[in-house]
Amino acid sequence: MSLLIAGGGPAALEAALAVQRLAGDRLPVTLLSDRDEFVYRPVAVAEPFGFASAQRFSLRRLCEDRGFELKRGTVAAVDPDRHRVLLEGDGQVPYDILLLALGARAEETIPGAITFRGPEDSARLRAALEQLHAGEPLRVAFIAGTETAWTLPVYELALMTARWAQARGLALEPWLITWEERPLTIFGDAAAASVAKLLADAGVRLWTAAFAESVEDGRVWVSLEGGLPVDLAVALPRSVGLAIPGLPADQHGFVPVDAHGRVLGLADVYAAGDMTARVLKQGGLATQQADAAAAAIAAHAGIPVDTPAYEPVLRAMLLTGERPSYLRRAAGQQAAATQDSPWWPPHKIAGRELAPYLTAHPELLVDSNPV
Repeated sequence: MSLLIAGGGPAALEAALAVQRLAGDRLPVTLLSDRDEFVYRPVAVAEPFGFASAQRFSLRRLCEDRGFELKRGTVAAVDPDRHRVLLEGDGQVPYDILLLALGARAEETIPGAITFRGPEDSARLRAALEQLHAGEPLRVAFIAGTETAWTLPVYELALMTARWAQARGLALEPWLITWEERPLTIFGDAAAASVAKLLADAGVRLWTAAFAESVEDGRVWVSLEGGLPVDLAVALPRSVGLAIPGLPADQHGFVPVDAHGRVLGLADVYAAGDMTARVLKQGGLATQQADAAAAAIAAHAGIPVDTPAYEPVLRAMLLTGERPSYLRRAAGQQAAATQDSPWWPPHKIAGRELAPYLTAHPELLVDSNPV
């Protein structure tokens, strides 16, 4: 019996490492990916300002180090009756047990704004910022629309733009416009107060409970509120499911799974990360889903292990342009932002397996930019 993991992101790699720790060579792992590298995407928010770059890790070197088989290909469909994954073109890969961690598509939410999805938009945002000039104050709006559940990157963009402008003597008036009642309210009231102070200290103006619709005629148009004149607007995307043929999906294309990552209605098929029907799409949560799925997969293969259900603990490193802040929240708990990391190593993707592994294996790096 063997495991096929489709994907090359944090959930896929976390699952591969976790299964190997639990099962050793009793459950061989094959990694199927449409790319050669794992890109550490959460750090891309710092790229437009020159504070850091998204690191790239070689999947080939990782697989060689851990003894995984690596296959290249793009998933087109799943045939659960015949236990095979169909690839774009005419290829196929059989499986005994399948874990899918294929992510989601990022789409525009606010027409007229620059949509910041990650590394692919860093150069465009940098060019837009460099066109700003000293003199009359310029207003830049950073927007989290109602279809964006994970809003933390928009706070990072606003804070780092403020610091970047101050260092260059630019007269900017940064605004952060969000549907949330309080800043990063998902972390609780104490954290919201801490983040509000960070914004105020950096000179970022905050507009909460604002439902932005579009950017047009030099204004951000907000439902029931009218327009805010702006010189530049940047928005986060919304996530859209991949709707893979052969898999169940909700109305948005996301795959329903149980608390152990099993795809509902299918035998021997699991899923983790952004492709699943969980509202909050975040790398650390994706790795926690992968851990739960890995334990269930090992048990499914006959290995005597505990199979804890997915019980999310939300961890986030908030990049500010200066010293980062760390936020953590578990069910029924609240915590303020702190400048000391409550987890180690202090990565943005706080994966139990992945973060220590990447820290211990710098030879996997394709470039040398720091995480």
